[in-house]
This record gives sequence, structure tokens and C-alpha cells, in this order.
Amino acid sequence: MPAIKPGSLVLVTGASGFIAAHAVGAFLDEGYPVRGTVRSQDKGEYLAKLFAGKKAKFEYAIVKDIAEDGAFDEAVKGVDAVAHMASPYHFDADEPDELFVPAVNGTVGVLNSLKKNNPNISRIVITSSVAAVINSDIKPPHHFDEKDWNTTSIPACEKLGRGATGVDKYRASKTLAEKAFWKWIEDNKPSFDGVTVNPPLVLGPIIHQVDSPESLNTSVANFYSWMTGKHKQEELPAQGGNWIDVRDCALAHVRALEVPDASGRFICSNGPFSGNDFCVTLNRLYPDLPNIPKGDASQREKLVSEAYFFDGGKCAKVLGIKYTPLDKCLEDMARCLKEKFGP
Repeated sequence: MPAIKPGSLVLVTGASGFIAAHAVGAFLDEGYPVRGTVRSQDKGEYLAKLFAGKKAKFEYAIVKDIAEDGAFDEAVKGVDAVAHMASPYHFDADEPDELFVPAVNGTVGVLNSLKKNNPNISRIVITSSVAAVINSDIKPPHHFDEKDWNTTSIPACEKLGRGATGVDKYRASKTLAEKAFWKWIEDNKPSFDGVTVNPPLVLGPIIHQVDSPESLNTSVANFYSWMTGKHKQEELPAQGGNWIDVRDCALAHVRALEVPDASGRFICSNGPFSGNDFCVTLNRLYPDLPNIPKGDASQREKLVSEAYFFDGGKCAKVLGIKYTPLDKCLEDMARCLKEKFGP
């Protein structure tokens, strides 16, 4: 299917988010003008200032509620491609619908807006997650790839409702949203094609608007909690999951629109990590910081062998993503957070 042409205008929804802000920067660096949707003028002006010196032009459109019917009707007009990245990511929802409604309605909503007001775009990529891939009935170690789907979190939420775990509520929201995306593509048979990028935990430096540690996005907040001594030595080795550098994830969204052969799902993952990795890096960088547990670098191979593994090979091969080493990612994130918030 056709990829976007040089200089194409790209709509990035949720542009003020952690991953999306990096994606906006990556599109601009590649010479693609970007229209980013944000929830307020303040967030839009922050991004406009941040990206003022980039190779291509940034503009913003205010979309206060992505779940509203027609929320993206105006924003899609005149664009050549879409990166739909707006979706809630947290584990604190009481009712599942707090996550389900914006995740699903936002995804279907942008597709309906395209059908109504701009059906001739080249391609749309959406940010999904390995949350839509994992099957928690299968215990680690286990190898997952793009053929796998989460078949456990939706039934758990249907059975338990608000009593379901926060993790299952989030995972179900991403699964429902991605399934709705592919069903819409199948049912409507648009002239444009669709791609999903499915990252695990996304780590790395922040460039989006964050005024305090309390407002950090979920993944970076997890790292910062280790950095500020909120975890104890007895919590190690603390198996964490899989990870990807935010800059690699952002570039994957650019390549997903650029590469003609890009289609289907792309797990964008650089393999397993653990809280132990956090501590090893933090102690090396900041040996005088108090209360950081003492990690053990010799544990890494064992922890990796016992973990789930989400295969990012297709993303590397087809999209040409060269994954950032874990130490580089953690160092850049730690230095960014220390400069911004301390300690």
C-alpha cells in the first residue's frame, strides 16, 4: 500500500503525551509538518514553543474529549496521514469504562472522522500495546509475537467489573481498542491502510509538559520511584517486564507511515528488564544518592531467562528500528529526571 510522501501533513492525536511528543519531534525532524491534538491551549503552546526550531512546522488543534462523537472531525481535514496516539494509560480506574470508553471511542472516532471528512489519506498508525498481546494464563518464560492476542483481560473485566485488577482494566482497554480498529478496517474497507505499533513499558527522557514528579507518566514514574529510594533492597531482583526506548518507539510510528511494506502489527520491544537493572544503573551514575537498593549486575542473564519475551524482530527488520541499549536509555532518563526534579 502507498506510504506517505515527503512533506505530507501528519495528524498526531494526544500530542502532549510522553510517547506522542517524541513522535511529533521525530516527524518534524524528518520534514513532515505535524498537526497535533491537545486538550488545552496551554498544552498546545508548550509544544509550539518546544518545536519552534524544527525542520518542519508544528500546529495544534484542541480536542478536549476524544470520546465525544465527532471529536476529530475538524482535526482530520487536510492531513495526509494519521498517528492516533491518544489513549489513557494508568492502573487507577475504578470502573473499567473509565479506560474502555476513551480507548475504544477515540480509536473508532478518528476513523469515522476520516471516513466523513478525509477518506483519501495514505495510512493510519495507532499506538496499541503488548497489553493487547500478552496472555496471563501462560506463565513466563514465554515468547510472544504479533500473532498472539490477549484473551484473558476482557473476560476478567466482564466477570469482576470494578473488582478487576487495574492491570487487567488497562490491558482490556488496549485489546478492545485494537480489535475495534481492525474490525473497522475490515468492515469499512477504506482506501487507506492501517498499522499498529505495540510497545511494552516505554522508558527514556521526557520532553512533554510535566510540572511535578506527581504528574509523571506511569512508566517514567515507576523508574523515578526507584531513583528516589521508594523501594527496598528486599524487593530485588524485582522482575519488571519488557521495555522500549521512547525515541525508538516514536521513530517506529514515523517508519510505520513511511515504509511501503509496513502492514499489520509491530511489536516494538527491546526485551526484558528488571528493577535490578534500574538499581545497577542508578548506583553507577549516582553512588552518593541515598536509599537506592544495591543491584546485582550478575543477576541480569538469569532474570532475562525467566521473563516473558515480546519479539521486536519484525519492527527492527521491516521498519529498520535500531534499538537503543538499556544502559543508554536509563542513563538519559535518569539525567533528565535529576536535572528536572532532583534529587
